Amino acid sequence: MVSVPDDLKERVLSYIAHQSEKQPEGIAGVVEQGHDQLVGLLEGLSDEQAAFKASAEDWSVLEVLRHVVGSKRGVARRCSVLARGEASASFEPADEVGSFASLSEARAALDAGHRELLASVRAPTPDANVDVTFDHPFFGPLNCREWAVFQRVHDGDHAGQIEKIKAADGFPA
Repeated sequence: MVSVPDDLKERVLSYIAHQSEKQPEGIAGVVEQGHDQLVGLLEGLSDEQAAFKASAEDWSVLEVLRHVVGSKRGVARRCSVLARGEASASFEPADEVGSFASLSEARAALDAGHRELLASVRAPTPDANVDVTFDHPFFGPLNCREWAVFQRVHDGDHAGQIEKIKAADGFPA
């Protein structure tokens, strides 16, 4: 099982707490930063490069994007439910997203998931319920605004993963 070192956990939670104090449009701007970081790493990639795996157990860029799309959709749904003040005993960890046949297909799904997330961030009024939370497996209870900011952190983490894939030995020219 993956664990998060205490110092990193504290930094992430501090960032999430600070950014989640913003109004919905400010939070949407934070979320945009993570999406833009990911999209920037896709520029100029070929389908061959997007499908490259350094080893059998490593992910390809397409597999990273599959995970990110599912996360964006799941977080969008979670944000909407929590903002309404509805508690849920469980949420699916992420939407099940099928494999992508091409980078353009993955990019379209990534953009659609991002639009869905932004809609859920912008929908609540400034009076959205922030008392109802749902536990993140590493970062504990997060409210609707905190979950949205978390997605920015998540996108940044996977942007780093894409950078490592692109720097791996054997990555197609």
